Amino acid sequence: MLVPRGYGSPYFEGKEVIEFLKTLNRCFKDYGINDDEEKKERTVEYAAKRFRKDIERLLEYRDSTS
Repeated sequence: MLVPRGYGSPYFEGKEVIEFLKTLNRCFKDYGINDDEEKKERTVEYAAKRFRKDIERLLEYRDSTS
């Protein structure tokens, strides 16, 4: 279980998380996604892809500076 502000917890500055969730809700509405379970699955899928890309970029940066 994630602990608030703990290692591995998602971090958003200011009101970014609110804007992120509002944007997701607009997308869900546009695509007719009303099921809460499907919304959760798609949110996690999106976040996992986003974080994976960020981590890969960090690794590439670290490799290029060695």
